[in-house]
Amino acid sequence: MAALPRESTPGYLRLLGAGLTCSVLALGAAQAQTGPEPAEDAEAAAAAAADGQTHGQRAAAEAAAALAAGEADEPVILKAPPPDTRRVYVQDPAHFAAVTQQYVIDGASGRVLGMTDGGFLPHPLAAEDGSFFAQVSSVWSRIARGDREDYVEVFDSETFRPIADIAIPDDAQRFLVGTYQWMNALTPDNKTLLYYQFSPAPAVGVVNLEEQKFDRLLDVPDCYHIFPASPTVFYMNCRDGSLARVDFAGGETEVTNTEVFHTEEELLINHPAFSLRSGRLVWPTYTGKIFQMDLTAEGVNFRPPFEALTEAERADDWRPGGWQQTAYHRPSDRIYLLVDQRDEWRHKTASRFVVVMNAATGERIDMLELGHEIDSINVSQDAEPLLYGLSSGSRTLHIYDAASGQELRSVDQLGRGPQILMTHDMGA
Repeated sequence: MAALPRESTPGYLRLLGAGLTCSVLALGAAQAQTGPEPAEDAEAAAAAAADGQTHGQRAAAEAAAALAAGEADEPVILKAPPPDTRRVYVQDPAHFAAVTQQYVIDGASGRVLGMTDGGFLPHPLAAEDGSFFAQVSSVWSRIARGDREDYVEVFDSETFRPIADIAIPDDAQRFLVGTYQWMNALTPDNKTLLYYQFSPAPAVGVVNLEEQKFDRLLDVPDCYHIFPASPTVFYMNCRDGSLARVDFAGGETEVTNTEVFHTEEELLINHPAFSLRSGRLVWPTYTGKIFQMDLTAEGVNFRPPFEALTEAERADDWRPGGWQQTAYHRPSDRIYLLVDQRDEWRHKTASRFVVVMNAATGERIDMLELGHEIDSINVSQDAEPLLYGLSSGSRTLHIYDAASGQELRSVDQLGRGPQILMTHDMGA
């Protein structure tokens, strides 16, 4: 018997079905963007489970019913809540990809508030008062080749819309290096952005954020990292073990060096912790020796160093490890350091523990077991802080109570290889 031909669906029904599908998807995306409150989300999930549907299936059915009833389905773009001390920014360099992403997360709830795109090896920044966040980035006219353009992009902290897009001249291109937070910095008044340039000679680029324009390059010695102490003074770490004080007031660059504070054998990690509000610089070595400095516009006060790990622990191969290995909590004057047992020269590999220390005395307060392979840490600057632990391998942000080490929540699917965590220091 010959098979009967399938009856074709009328064109108008296909168009209607496609419209419904697109509307449902748009509504589902809007719901994902706005994000229900945790209690509402749990209630909806329970209701969906009761009638044999997933949460997504139930949401899609409700959206389709609302559309059929004639309810408005125009998409809206919402503002994020005003930033607070528990907002955290996750920068994903995506393993040296040409196009990258930055995620903005409410640490208190674990909700992703939004995201921004960037170019190659972007360096993120966030104003301490929460007024904006930014990144210094590079793109090419043919994705990964062609004409290069370096630029500074500044985002509103609630709408995530660019409020400034500032080109960097070809003869002042930034140094393309693995994403380290303090290769770029904002001055304390949020009016100037400083970025590092390496070739053809060491220099620091100055970008005027008020006038939204590139200002000039400052000649500096062969020193690295940028730690601002005032609107016109910043410090850099030099090869001889000193800090260079750079004063660029009045159009001239004046450089003076501090005393040498560490030996050639005391190798500093690449990613120290720095509090712009207090001027405290916390810089561990590969073995866990902690150097601390208080930076002011006038000079540097070097505090006595101390060991984060005991002699017995060091003999048993305990060492710091990770990408962003240390965090400083200004209100409690505490230092957090990622550590684990590891072979020598494996200081970039992830760690499972955090040592908590009193920065004033060097006394160990606690050792927290994180339960995951963590590459980067940071801490919220409030009275009852959250400890953020980022796993590049699982692309997950784990959020802990900083006092007890208890994991409170986590956020997964964060890009391809997230590395950097930033917060706002808006506390008292």
